[in-house]
Amino acid sequence: MDFNQPWNLPMRHPLSVYTRSLQRDASRLSAKIQRRLRKFTQENGDNPPKPSRATRVIVDKAAIATALANLGLGSGDTVMVHSGISNLGKITGGPQAVFNLIAEQVGDEGHMLYPVFPFNTLMYGYLASRPVFDAANAPSKMGSLSEYALRTPGGQRSLHPSHSILAFGPRAGYFVGEHHLCRTPFADLSPFARLVEAKGKILLIGVDLNSTTSFHRTEDRMGTDFPVKVYADEIFEVACVDTQGREYKVITQAHDPFISRVRDCELVRNAFIRAGVIREAQIGSGVLALIDAALMDQTLESLWRQERFTIYGRIWG
Repeated sequence: MDFNQPWNLPMRHPLSVYTRSLQRDASRLSAKIQRRLRKFTQENGDNPPKPSRATRVIVDKAAIATALANLGLGSGDTVMVHSGISNLGKITGGPQAVFNLIAEQVGDEGHMLYPVFPFNTLMYGYLASRPVFDAANAPSKMGSLSEYALRTPGGQRSLHPSHSILAFGPRAGYFVGEHHLCRTPFADLSPFARLVEAKGKILLIGVDLNSTTSFHRTEDRMGTDFPVKVYADEIFEVACVDTQGREYKVITQAHDPFISRVRDCELVRNAFIRAGVIREAQIGSGVLALIDAALMDQTLESLWRQERFTIYGRIWG
């Protein structure tokens, strides 16, 4: 037996990615051990009672409206909204109030895009379960604001089994109408690509950069020029039904689960701040942030080409 044989095989990813994976696994294991130790100490030692849960902050919708305007969201804008509105506190009026505020801010000529993905696990596992995607009935697992948007008349939903987008506005069909033709979720005909082409914006409500799926648009656009192979090799053919009841077979790929666990979009936060990609405002217990989608795309490519840096860490090996 040639024990050297495996080392002659090409690695799927740069060596730095495997190193980062080991570091993150070690960090997760350390955190798990610490949690177990704290629990053991609490159960077997003399500990003071846990403090009562703090009262949730009340957030007035007027404060959100002011923050949106100050961040630069305005009439005619196209905006993709990622949200965890409960992280801000208790918002007066709930999801309906937030939805209406954004609609008022972009106006009748503007567009709102809501990620309404039907899963909240790893993409690969979801597609491997062989789902049937029904655009008229598939739920959104992207939080209460996206769920409210799905129930609101006037939206058009893209026919993509994993990364469906709901669009509102006069050109909603342009943003979502050809998503089912994309071989990967963020390819050239996708809502994510068209958001960049439209010089649109990305609004984060109570969530951080790790909720920003548009990071993958740069990866899909760069293709083999991107240093990390983000997709698994398997091709999925998924049965889909559009809102008119028409049946399709949509071909797509899934992100490699190994790579998904290595990814950390917060790694580029400082670079985004320096480049003017992101603006933020503290609201209640959380943060609102507005991202320039086109500048984000340019900055991510520049970070790789000039500094060898990505959301998978610095690339070497």
